[in-house]
Amino acid sequence: MRLLRDFLCEHCGTEKERYIDSDTSQVVCDECGNTAVRLIGMPRVALEGITGSFPGAADRWAKIREDRHRKRRDS
Repeated sequence: MRLLRDFLCEHCGTEKERYIDSDTSQVVCDECGNTAVRLIGMPRVALEGITGSFPGAADRWAKIREDRHRKRRDS
């Protein structure tokens, strides 16, 4: 599977995105021809809002649910 990943060339400082295979960790820099290494990206974190373990997420989940029911009822 090909994924979009960020690469940084430490030689010239260029940072680029590339579609690569999931096991690729280095590519050739387009600017200077040296090796660019893959940067580790920030994962997306979403707290579940159903159990109440995370009060802010639970309140948001409840508000979204109420809004959906209200829209269905009004239409």
